[in-house]
Amino acid sequence: MNKKIVALIVLVVVVLSAIAITLFYSSKDKDKITASLIENSTVIKFEKDFIDFGKLTEGEIATCSFKFKNAGKSDLIISSVTANCGCTVADYPREPIAPGKEGQITVRYDSEGSAGIRIQKQVSVLANTSPATTTLRIAADVN
Repeated sequence: MNKKIVALIVLVVVVLSAIAITLFYSSKDKDKITASLIENSTVIKFEKDFIDFGKLTEGEIATCSFKFKNAGKSDLIISSVTANCGCTVADYPREPIAPGKEGQITVRYDSEGSAGIRIQKQVSVLANTSPATTTLRIAADVN
């Protein structure tokens, strides 16, 4: 009976090892850069990547637009645009931008609670570009 238990344990270990190895190698494939990804990447060119609102009064909402052009040969697909603070919100095109076409990312900053400081906020644009993330920045002196 001990031989059956040992054999069963060995069998379970072998099966679990095979599953672990399979999962390890299949997850590695997700991280590989494929020819398709390289061929479908593009270039995003912003007119500017920094906007200073100057002086704002606390509670004032400031809005700006970062204009860009798809300077590559494939459609530009913006996956997400995120700000490093809840006081900053961005809106961006959800549809693909064809090569040579232009678009804009609109950033809205709410200065409530920021009196007496100079703010500097970042907005990260994730797209099918290399590098995949582009950082846009805004600043203001809030009185």
